[in-house]
Amino acid sequence: MPDVEELLKQLRELPQRQYSDLIRKVDGERREAVEREERARPPASGMSQLEFAQWIGRRHFAVDKGISRILYLPNGAPAQEVRLLEVNDLAHIPENAPIEAIDFMPDIEGVPYQLFVADVTPGQFEAIRAGQLPLPPGWMLEGFQAISPGER
Repeated sequence: MPDVEELLKQLRELPQRQYSDLIRKVDGERREAVEREERARPPASGMSQLEFAQWIGRRHFAVDKGISRILYLPNGAPAQEVRLLEVNDLAHIPENAPIEAIDFMPDIEGVPYQLFVADVTPGQFEAIRAGQLPLPPGWMLEGFQAISPGER
């Protein structure tokens, strides 16, 4: 298998149409991975917050190959709120940028939770762990639960 630099060189040399076709194909592969995950483990009415966090986390891992770690942060969250901290190796976020939680809830019948996701770079994650960069108000790492990727 070619190394990353060889692949980048090959990508730069592709004509625009072939490059676009390749990107569409890669995107299609990621979407198929999500569909496989959903068929294997569909969301269920009555699932607990942890079960929902695990289900949606596996879905995020399948869609975004830049995600290297997902933490479910239940401590301090309101009763129907699920908070995920996603470490994304491909994120283009300034290292000193404040951490923002985005309402990321897909429309899923029978699932009563509200989902907030905060994407961070590996450097930001280390700064959070060191107490040098705060999480969004009310969020805390204490009591986190790591989400495993499932099929990648």
